[in-house]
Amino acid sequence: MGVKDCIIAARDRGALSKEEAQALTDEFDTRVAQHRLSMSDDVARAKARLDLEKALGAEAIEKRRRANLTEAARRRVKGYMQGYRGRDGAANVLEAAIGLLSHYGFRSTSSVRGRTEAIIAAAQAKLSDTMFAFERRGILGRRPNRALESDVVKELHGEASDDATAKALARSIGDVFEDLRKRFNAAGGAIGKLENFGLPHSHDRLRVKAAGRDAWKATIRGLVDPDRMINPVTGQPVGAAGLDQALDHVYDSIVSQNRAHMQPTMMRSGLGAIATQRQDERFLQFSDAASWLEYHQRFGRGSVTQAIFNHVNGMARDIASMEILGPNPAAMVEYLKQVVGHEIGLRETGRPSRAPDAKIFPASQARVAEYRIDALWQTLRGRPEVASGAAELTSNLKNLLTSAQLGSTAILAAATDPFVARAARKLAALPLTSTIGDMAKLIAKGKRQEAIRSGIIWEEYLHVMQDELRFAGPAVGSEWSRWLADRAVTWTGLKPLTTGRKLVEARAWQSTIADNAGKTFSRLDPRFRTVLEGFGVKQEHWEIWRSSVDPHGFVTAAEIERRGGPVRYLDLKTATLADAATERRALLHREAADKLSEVISSWSERSVPTGTPNMRSVVTGKAPRGTIPGELVDWLLQYKSFGLSFTAMQLEAIVEMGAARGGGKGWRTGLGYFAPLAIGLTLGGALYLQLKAALDGKKPESMDPRDNPGFWLKAGLQGGGFGLFGDFVKASENRFGQSPLEALAGPALNFVFGEGGVGQITVGNAMAFATGERTRFGRDLVRFARRYTPVIASHWATRGAYNRLVLDNLQWLLDPEADKSFKAQASQAKRNGTPYFVAPGAFAP
Repeated sequence: MGVKDCIIAARDRGALSKEEAQALTDEFDTRVAQHRLSMSDDVARAKARLDLEKALGAEAIEKRRRANLTEAARRRVKGYMQGYRGRDGAANVLEAAIGLLSHYGFRSTSSVRGRTEAIIAAAQAKLSDTMFAFERRGILGRRPNRALESDVVKELHGEASDDATAKALARSIGDVFEDLRKRFNAAGGAIGKLENFGLPHSHDRLRVKAAGRDAWKATIRGLVDPDRMINPVTGQPVGAAGLDQALDHVYDSIVSQNRAHMQPTMMRSGLGAIATQRQDERFLQFSDAASWLEYHQRFGRGSVTQAIFNHVNGMARDIASMEILGPNPAAMVEYLKQVVGHEIGLRETGRPSRAPDAKIFPASQARVAEYRIDALWQTLRGRPEVASGAAELTSNLKNLLTSAQLGSTAILAAATDPFVARAARKLAALPLTSTIGDMAKLIAKGKRQEAIRSGIIWEEYLHVMQDELRFAGPAVGSEWSRWLADRAVTWTGLKPLTTGRKLVEARAWQSTIADNAGKTFSRLDPRFRTVLEGFGVKQEHWEIWRSSVDPHGFVTAAEIERRGGPVRYLDLKTATLADAATERRALLHREAADKLSEVISSWSERSVPTGTPNMRSVVTGKAPRGTIPGELVDWLLQYKSFGLSFTAMQLEAIVEMGAARGGGKGWRTGLGYFAPLAIGLTLGGALYLQLKAALDGKKPESMDPRDNPGFWLKAGLQGGGFGLFGDFVKASENRFGQSPLEALAGPALNFVFGEGGVGQITVGNAMAFATGERTRFGRDLVRFARRYTPVIASHWATRGAYNRLVLDNLQWLLDPEADKSFKAQASQAKRNGTPYFVAPGAFAP
C-alpha cells in the first residue's frame, strides 16, 4: 500500500481529519518533488516516505508527553480545588477556581497572572540594559537609539553590526528568548530550536488584508528563506517548491485570524492548546535583518523594542498558563467551570457540596460562576475584537479623554498613596516607615536599574502594545492616542509617582525578608507568614530566600536564581544522579524566585492600586471589543475600574485582618485596619479637593461639618477613587457639568451625546438655527474646549491660566451672553461653598 493509500485509509477510519489528510498528502508530494531533483522517482518516493514516517513518529511521542502533562495538571488542579478552604474554614470551589487564574493573596497557590508577572520580572532582570537603552526619554517620550535597534536586529539574525553595544544587547535578548523557548517546551510546547532566530512578527492584519494576497506574496517571497521555514506537520523544510503554497496558508491565517483553516463541527471552537500555537510565529524565516526590517515596516505592528518585549510577555503568559493549567489551558478552564457547576448542582439538590452558599442570585449561581470564570480568563488572555476599526476609533476617543481629564490625579495619588501603602504594609506586617526621600532615590536611573536587575517589574515594558494607565485602565488604540494618554499622565507626575512608589514597596519586601533571614519559617510574624502562605510559599522556599541575601542587603529573585544555577531542562528520568540533583536544585531555586516575584508584584497592587483584571472582568464580562455591548461597557467603566478594584481589595483585607485575630475580637481587628485607612483617605481626599479648588481660582471650601456636612463625605468618596460621584454630594452636577446619570454613562458617551459634547455643538445648534431658536455655538465651543482640550485643560499647572486667560477671552469674543454666563458660573460656585477668588471672565483676583 502506497503512502497516499495509507493516508486515505486513516482518514476514512477517523484517525485523521480531512484537512490533516490533505496536508500530509500535499507534503508528501512536495517532498517527492524536492528529492526528484537529485534522485530517481522510486528513491525519491521512498525517501519522502521515510521523512514522513519519522516526523509522524516524533509527533506521536510528543502527543503522549503532552497528554501526560495534561493529566498531571488536571489531578493537581482537582486536588487544589477539593482541598481549598476559605477564611471561614469552608470549602469554596469557585473562589479556588478564580484564585488559580488571578488573585492578590490568601489563596495558597500561584495564579496564572502572578506566574506571568514573575516570568516577565525574571526576563526583565536579564534585559535591563536593553530596557534602559530604549526607554522613553525627554518631554516627548520618544524611544531613542533607532540606529541601535537596527544593529540589534542584525545581531539577532547572525549578522555582524560592528557595534559592541548592539552585540551585547542581542546576546542577552537571544539568551532570554532561548530560555523562554525551553521553558515553554518543558511545560508542554514543541518549539524547535532555530539558529539566529531573529525576532517574531506582530502582523498588522488590516495592512496585510489591504495589500491583497498577490501583492503580499510578491513582497514577502523575496524576503524569506524557504529552506529555513519548517513545516509544522512534517518537521521538514518547506523549500522553494512548497513556498507558494505555504505563503497562501500564512496569508489566509493572518487575514482570517485562522478561521479559514477551521474545520466546521458541532462543537464550540476556540484557540485550542497553547502548546501548539507558538510554532506559527517562527514559521516565516527571513533571509537577513534587512528583510525582516523591510517586512516589519510594511506589515508589522509597533517598534522593534515592542516586538522584543511583546514576544517576552506573550511567551511568559503562555508558559504561566501551561504551568498552572496544563498544555491546553482553555480546556482546563472548561474543566474548572464544570467542577464548579457540579458542586453547585450538588448544593442545589441538598447534598454535601464544596460550592459556596450563594448570597446573591442564588437561583442563577451556576451561570454567574461560569460567567466570572470565563470573563476573567478572557481578560487575562486579551479580549477578542469583532470590528477592529470600530474598536480602534472608540479606544482613541477614550485615550483622548484620558489626556484631557486626569490632569489632577497626581495630586490625589500623592495625598492618598501613603495611607494605602501603610495599610498594605500593616496587613503583611512589614515596617511602616518610608519617606519621600526613599522614593526620590529609587526614581534616579542608577537606583532604578539596580532595582530592575533584582527582579522588579518595569511596567512600561509589561504593557508594550498597550499602556496601562492608572485610574484609566488599559489604553489600546492607535499609536498617537496611546502616546498622548501616556504623555499626559507623565507630564502631570502621575506616572513617575506611581513608578517610584511601586519601587519603594518592592524594595521594602526585599529588605524585610533579608531582615528576617535569621528566623525559621515557623518563627515569622504570623501575619507575614500568612501572606507568604497565601501565594503557596512553603518552608523550602523560605529556606532558599533566607540564604540568598545579596551584597546590598536585599533578598531578590535574581540572587535566588543565581545561587541555584541555570536550569538546563534535562530529562530527569535519563540524567545521571549528579545532573538530576543539580537540575532539581536549579528548578527549586527558580520556583522560589518566581514565588518571591509573585508576592511582590501582587502585593504592589494593594500598596499602589491601579486596577485589577479580577474586578475589571466582572464589568466587561465576555463582551468583545468592537461590538456595541463591548464598547458601551468600556465607556461605562472608564475611570471607575480603579475605584471598584480598590474597594474590593480593601473589603478582602478587612475580612483577612478580622479572620487573623479570630474569635469575638475579629471584627475589632478588621475595624482597626479599616478606620485608619478610611481616615487617611478622607484627609487625603480633603487635601486634594482644597488644592484643586485653589488651582481653579476658587476659595477653599469650609471643612466645618456644622456648616458644610457634605464636605467630608465628598472627601471620603474622592479618596476612595469615586471622586466623580463625590461631586454630587452637594451639587446637581459634577466637575464636568454632568448629571449623576451622565457621569454613570461615562465620559465617552458624554463627549458624543452629552451636554456640551460634539452632538450639542453640531446637531444641537443646527436644529436650533433651523427652528429659529437662539444658537449658542460660541458658548458651547468654549465649554467643549474647557472640557476636552488635551493635557492643558486639566493639568494642575495649566488649567487655571488656560481657563481665565484663553477660554474666557475666547468666550467674550464668541458668546453675546458671556457676561450672563460668567455670573451664573460664579453664583453656582458660591452656592456650592467654593466662591471664586478669580471670577470667570476676570483675569486677576
